[in-house]
Order: sequence, then structure tokens, then C-alpha cells
Amino acid sequence: MSSFDSSRPVVLFALLDWGMGHATRTAPLIQFAVDQGWAVHVATKGTALAFLRTQFSPEAISFHTKPGPDITYAKRGTWMKIAAQVPEFLNSIRKETSWTAEFVARHGITHIVSDNCYGVHHPDIPCVLMSHQLQLPVPNAVAALANTFVNKHAAQFRSVWIPDDESVGLSGALTSHHQLPHAEYVGILSRLSPHAAQGNWRTVGMVSGPEPHRKLMELALLRWMKGIPGPCLLIAGRPGDEVEVNDHVTVWPDPSAEDLAGALCGAETIVCRSGYSSLLDLAALGQRAILVPTPGQPEQLLLARHWAQTFGMATCTQHELESGLVPVVSGSPAQLEPNTKAQQALLDLVLNA
Repeated sequence: MSSFDSSRPVVLFALLDWGMGHATRTAPLIQFAVDQGWAVHVATKGTALAFLRTQFSPEAISFHTKPGPDITYAKRGTWMKIAAQVPEFLNSIRKETSWTAEFVARHGITHIVSDNCYGVHHPDIPCVLMSHQLQLPVPNAVAALANTFVNKHAAQFRSVWIPDDESVGLSGALTSHHQLPHAEYVGILSRLSPHAAQGNWRTVGMVSGPEPHRKLMELALLRWMKGIPGPCLLIAGRPGDEVEVNDHVTVWPDPSAEDLAGALCGAETIVCRSGYSSLLDLAALGQRAILVPTPGQPEQLLLARHWAQTFGMATCTQHELESGLVPVVSGSPAQLEPNTKAQQALLDLVLNA
């Protein structure tokens, strides 16, 4: 154990930085830790780090840049490009483990919550892995190898937290048949409240994910919105940029949680990625949306199909969105209470370790 031991918990939240999704879903747990009076460290990089810096005071949280792979995506054929970067990804896990050992010793970390960062764990302190990808959506020929990979790395953690409701199964086949005895469902996570004052936007588009697909979706939504009636709002996912207004289309680069929740609750039509964090937000608000999977990301394609079959949600491809062939919104997810169960799991981890 670190020589910095004290009665005050010192919690490290380490987040995967592929887009902002892991940052938005971990934000409620970070805020809960701050509210408990614990010392809180947050480690990620890129857009995720930029976003969290806008959400929390530096007086309450210490922010750090964590090593990690700079995964790049192509406009087409993304899956093959990701596969070619697997060696770099595996090497980054080893770098994370070395970084974590030094970080724990330097800052007196007593507990770790790792959101999909397989290498951020330490043998001497309680560590949990939070993930909704316990069964990776890979071709059948490599499915056994992928499961072995996940199980091997998950075994390094005291517990695995699944941000889902087991009885509803928002994550579908990504978690439904996992083989991890120390995994537990901790309910959904979202920073959005269904009680926010409703906005007056008829159509809301939410852009998310890594480049270049974040930008491609933003441009496609802008073109589509310019040709439809009523006030339209585009959530661009660009922390630090300025609000833009063009006729009946407004662009919010990085709204507050309250403003975003109000805009979504009042909208007739929502268009967003089928990224899991976006789906968690929809479930927290009880809102339906047209789901657009990121090209080349089989996880998002699987989730879009699952939500279409289970909740009747409309879906369209990126190409259809770029062509303006957007379907009519349909279906509805079950509305679930966010955060409470996961916050209790965090409290139990820290106080009963």
C-alpha cells in the first residue's frame, strides 16, 4: 500500500477517451465522489479530458493526462483499420499498468474506478472495471480469442460493473451471456435528468464519437436540418467552441447537462449515434430517437439492431443520413432511474474495502 495512506479516500477515475461517451457516463460517479468529500483524480486525454474540465472545478478534482492509444478511424472500412491497430492497443495496456503503479505511489491512491481501461489496476488496492463490452462484437472465427482477452484482463479487478439494468438488458448480447463471476449490474448511468425544463426545439441531433465520423455526422445533420421545418438544435460535441445560429438551425458545441436534458425532453425528433452512453441518456429520459451507428463500429450496429428489435426504435445508416433519407421516429425505451445503484456500489467499494 502507498505510503500516503490516510483516513480520507483518494479515488482515481480512469476513462477511455474514444469520444466523450465514457466521460459523460462516468461524470455522475465523479460528482458523487466529490460530494462525499473524497480526494478525486481523473485521468484520460483528448476530447474526454477537455469535456470533463468544463464540467468540474479544478479546485474539486485533479485532472491528469493518461497514456493510451490514439486510435484513428477511416471514412469507410473503419473495422479493418481498427483491427490493424490492435498491436498498438495491446501495448498501450502494458503502458497503462506501468503508469498506474507510478501514479498510485505518487498520489496515494486508495481506490480505482476504470472505465474500459484494461491496464489501470493495482494489486494492492480495490479496483473495479466498468464496461458494457464483456462479449466483444467480433467475427465468429476470433470470438473465443476475444472472450479470453476480456476475461483475462477483467480478472485483474476486484469487480466488474455493468452499467445496465439486468431485467431490461439495454446492452443486449454485449453482456447477456458473460462468464465473469465477479461482474454485477449497477444500473444505468446518465448525467441527464428527466425533470429538466423542456426546451422548444422540434428536432435535436446529437453528434458524438471520434473523428472523422463526429465531423461527418455534424455536416450531414446540418444539411438535413436546413431542409426540414421548425426550430432545430445540433449538439456538436465540441467542448470550448461558440454557439452558432443559422436561420432555424442552432448549434450548441457543449451544453450543460440541464440544457441538454431539457432540449431532448422537449423534442419531437431526436437523431443520435447508437453509442452506449447516448442510449443510457435516452433510457434515463424515457426518450426515443433515430439511431445512426458509426460506420465500421460493430458494437454500435449490434446495439442499433437490438434497440430496433426490443424497443421499436428507428435506425438509419450514415450514408442514408448523408443522403437525407432519415426515417420517421418510432418506438420507445423503458425509462430507468439512473445513477442510484452505481453510486451505492461506489460507496460500498470505498467504505467497505
